[in-house]
Amino acid sequence: MRGRAVIAAIGYDERVGPGLIALAATVVPLVTHGSNDAADPAVVAIVDATGAVGCSGTLIAPHFVLTAAHCIVPQLAHGASVVLGSSVAAPDASIPVAASRVHPAFDPATFAHDAALVVLATAAPTDPVSLGAGAPAVGSAVRIVGWGKTAADAGDVGTKRAGTASATASDGATFSVAPAPAQPCGGDSGGPAFAALGGMDSFVGITSHGDPACSVAATFTRVDSVTADFVAPTMASLGDGTVPIGARCMFSEQCIGAGVSCIAAADDDSVSYCSQECLVSSGCSGGMVCVPAGAAVGQCRHPLPTPGALGSPCASDADCADTQCTSTGVCSVRCTPGGAACPGASQCASAGGIDFFCQLPPPSAPTGCALAVAPRRLAFVPALLGLFLALTGLRRRRPASL
Repeated sequence: MRGRAVIAAIGYDERVGPGLIALAATVVPLVTHGSNDAADPAVVAIVDATGAVGCSGTLIAPHFVLTAAHCIVPQLAHGASVVLGSSVAAPDASIPVAASRVHPAFDPATFAHDAALVVLATAAPTDPVSLGAGAPAVGSAVRIVGWGKTAADAGDVGTKRAGTASATASDGATFSVAPAPAQPCGGDSGGPAFAALGGMDSFVGITSHGDPACSVAATFTRVDSVTADFVAPTMASLGDGTVPIGARCMFSEQCIGAGVSCIAAADDDSVSYCSQECLVSSGCSGGMVCVPAGAAVGQCRHPLPTPGALGSPCASDADCADTQCTSTGVCSVRCTPGGAACPGASQCASAGGIDFFCQLPPPSAPTGCALAVAPRRLAFVPALLGLFLALTGLRRRRPASL
């Protein structure tokens, strides 16, 4: 989803940035005893809306970053992005995160299958790295890269660093390293490990977890253990040319057809769908209508509320792009009065009792003058009335637990 949750750093008592939470008793690593890394342009930082670093990751395709699953669970915050370059303070580029996908077998208690994909809203302006097909031999050198801190008690997250460790053990799903002298530390989670395989420097591991002092050992998810069952099929399902006009998308290259692009919904910027230009006198496919955008040219858009957007009707959670389907059949998200702000124009309001949801205000009724000068907009009135009735029902009836 285009998330509204947080970047999680599992196992750290200290928090890397606003809204970060600790989910386990084991700590996640960063690069200690390393050096600033002006190379490795495909190694990126994953940051929240404030620019705080949560994790590291590796660009493996123009729109895809491979990182650790625990960096994504519960989910990336709305406004998250990836930073390219050598320093978060002076980035070469910053790209919004469109969505994320976590390995379906990820276990936050054991860190099993600790892998996830971050989907970028636009293509990264650098070459991706290839996935490795093996693990480092025990005793061999492993090069680790990340944007984390240099020691467990340091506050220097946000600079890309690299260092060398030594492989100590390996199984079919993970491998471990000991300092030689470098070790991953907080903020390096999700970053890559490179090792010599067949004479090539190969991307072989995803930084998963390690000791709290960042000084004894660290464990990496083997890249080759998650390629066939997770990375390859996920990228294939979300790749270029996979989304028809009218359906939800993450980036324009997903959209099928010439001149089709991925646009943000007018009523919820976390929802995007494939659209194309239209003549104001012609119709649009996919249940959309031609909304004037110029003298003769318009944009095909869904009548409001946009399907999947906050406040839109739903039958199940799958119908909601970035929210949940309440028992009243409306896409919404739970909230806490005085807590984190609700997205867009929505406000945290009581739905009865102790249940609070982000709710859109009732739409303003169009004036007679507006109807007279813009008759083509009449198509939206029934949809807006439906939104008003749906939201009114949400306020009057207490929904079941989501």
